[in-house]
Amino acid sequence: MSGVREYFGNIGSALGSALKGMRITLRYFTSEDAITVQYPRERTEPPPSYRGVHILEQEKCIDCQLCAKACPVDCIEIESIHHGRVLEWTKFSIDYKKCIFCEFCIPPCPKDCIHMTSEYEMATADNDAMVEDLLTWTGLRPEDQKSIEATEAKAKGGPAPAGGAAEKKADAQPAGEVSMADKIAAIKAKMGKKD
Repeated sequence: MSGVREYFGNIGSALGSALKGMRITLRYFTSEDAITVQYPRERTEPPPSYRGVHILEQEKCIDCQLCAKACPVDCIEIESIHHGRVLEWTKFSIDYKKCIFCEFCIPPCPKDCIHMTSEYEMATADNDAMVEDLLTWTGLRPEDQKSIEATEAKAKGGPAPAGGAAEKKADAQPAGEVSMADKIAAIKAKMGKKD
């Protein structure tokens, strides 16, 4: 008979332990705030040190390519044509399939023109969308075209051109002060994201 008593005693002990555990679980379940964030509808704010999508302040960049040289995975590609001190931009892209978000590209920049934002939504089904072009404009801006023409005219000894040559570059976009929020919105739009 002692075997039967021990058997049912073990069952009672197991049920008691399970009930005690469930009581503790229910107490935490009802008294604690929820930790889980319902992601698509709610977003957590990343900490200030978070390293997300890159932003380029193109008007500051001098095409020193130190950011590309510092990159340990070689994910930054920069192409431009130098016209003296004026740059004709053709490419400044980051391949986010390779990027490890190490932030090694930020400190070497002498003009402090490349930054990392707190933006983290980059998921896409298209691998080609993971190569992000950071340029605000390509080619020459109208004021850059005028500057080049004035320099060339000065070198030849003639008067500076009055204007009208800026229309030669149809793909040049006007330069203006673009806020970081606008740049982030442009990156989201390129990647097919919605706010």
